[in-house]
Amino acid sequence: MKRRSCLFLCVSILLGITQICIVLARAAVTSKIAFTSTRDGDSEIYVMNPDRSQQVNLTRYPSARDLAPAWSPMGEYIAFNSDRDGIRDVYVMDADGKNARKVFRSLAYREYPTWSPDGQKLAYLRAEDWGIYVGTINGGREERVASANFLGGSPDWSPDGSEIVFVATGPPGYLLKVVNVQTRKVRVIVPNNAARTLRDPAWSPDGTRIVFQWFKKGIYSINKNGRGMKRLIQNASRPAWSPLGDELIYGKDHQLFKYNFSNRRANQLTHGAINFGADWSELKFLSVQPQHTSLTTTWGTIKRK
Repeated sequence: MKRRSCLFLCVSILLGITQICIVLARAAVTSKIAFTSTRDGDSEIYVMNPDRSQQVNLTRYPSARDLAPAWSPMGEYIAFNSDRDGIRDVYVMDADGKNARKVFRSLAYREYPTWSPDGQKLAYLRAEDWGIYVGTINGGREERVASANFLGGSPDWSPDGSEIVFVATGPPGYLLKVVNVQTRKVRVIVPNNAARTLRDPAWSPDGTRIVFQWFKKGIYSINKNGRGMKRLIQNASRPAWSPLGDELIYGKDHQLFKYNFSNRRANQLTHGAINFGADWSELKFLSVQPQHTSLTTTWGTIKRK
């Protein structure tokens, strides 16, 4: 009798371990790319896998332009721009497109949202005074941290949270500037250039480099100290880093491409309509749910990790 009990216990344990292993094996993980597309008529936010599979429309708001998606640091939320209330402002929705809500109580022209690394604040441009602002995610407080001047903008928060890079204008042309969030001290990364428009700077995940678009010339990279500028991709726009910093997403001819630094190859991710403004999440999503109730505690622990 004892032998049978022991045998039954061993078999049960082995079956339990096997089931857990099956669940873990099925739980393929992948990061997500959010982007803007006009394929359904309006400008809408979509997500897809990095291999371009599973392209899903998250926003379906009639007669509104939803664009400029930006993932929160942990991937639970997406900030974006929308004019669904009459003027372009900053909104936030869950990663699956649900619970879209306006961040700030007062309606104002705000655009180019970017998250602080702790997920508690957003930086953005306010067009009324063309200033770079920082606001809490609950919309309770806004502070002006720098001036972008007319036609400036495109802020992006550094990975360590200390600085924000942005585009500014001033005689005789466009500049890339960085503002220290605490001291408000501003330094120039790329000096004035009257002939070309600079836009869409993006920090590398390790914080050492910044990529940006130089209009009609392509995507460039520069060290955060303003040195070592070089062209990476010709005739490309709106760069966004992969979470590991080994790839870039960019726009060309109204489509999105993914560039790999190792093999220097580019793969097209979208086809048809107009697709632009991508952002690559850092979170690795669990793609399946457990089927056995006895694994609830284990699965919850895995998801928290």
